[in-house]
Amino acid sequence: MAAHDRFTIAELTRRTGVPPATIHHYLRLGLLAPPKRAAVNRFLYDDRHVTGLRLIRVLRERRGLSLKTIRRVLPDLVALEAGEAFRPEMWDRAIDLRMGPDRRRTPGGRLLDAAVESFGRSGYGDVNVDDICRVARIAKGSFYRHFRSKEELFFAAAEAAAAQVTQAVAESVGDGPVPIDRLASWAADLMEPRSALFLDLLGRASQRRPGYPAAARRVFGDLMLGLGRHTDPADPERAGGEVLDRVLSTLLRRALNPDAVPLPLPARRR
Repeated sequence: MAAHDRFTIAELTRRTGVPPATIHHYLRLGLLAPPKRAAVNRFLYDDRHVTGLRLIRVLRERRGLSLKTIRRVLPDLVALEAGEAFRPEMWDRAIDLRMGPDRRRTPGGRLLDAAVESFGRSGYGDVNVDDICRVARIAKGSFYRHFRSKEELFFAAAEAAAAQVTQAVAESVGDGPVPIDRLASWAADLMEPRSALFLDLLGRASQRRPGYPAAARRVFGDLMLGLGRHTDPADPERAGGEVLDRVLSTLLRRALNPDAVPLPLPARRR
């Protein structure tokens, strides 16, 4: 960031209304990125600190999050465009992806879990907002406090499902390289229960429906990198692309031959 974008703690306080003592406290807790040292006792801050402080405030006031929880989700939010970072659905998405099983305690987390299950089983067209709210035990009127539309929830569900697959693969195979064909078979086993979701996303992206190509690039790009690093850490994107090609072929073949027997996943490494 250019020098003219940096400013003193006094200016940071003026822009955010947060006193210096609180800013120093957040820095000690690791909530904010370290400032740039300009002299022995002089540090300079930038727009990341402004965004971070404003997010800390709204996450505490509007979501009631602890500083420990905020520390886990804040980097994901600060990395977004400013307008995106302050959307409530993005807060819930960050919480859901970072907090693991605890996310089920939040309404947004229950909506996301219900969406992954519902879209994964039935696809986009056969699921409506009422269905998801009923499964999540959320009033329909509360849905739009977390997601602006069914499509936005569908995109979030696809990202969450992809993250679940890559995490499950990582827990199963450990750090050693895995042959591409075997990795593809294991990944297909994990994706098969959610195949309607992934294939719907791919199909709608191929139709160039607004928002779907970008969402598909995010979801399948994350899958490629997440899978590829287990077979070729030096070039995970290339290897992941080959794995994903085989996964999609396997899912199609299994759809046409539902009696096919998948390979067993290895025991989870401790």
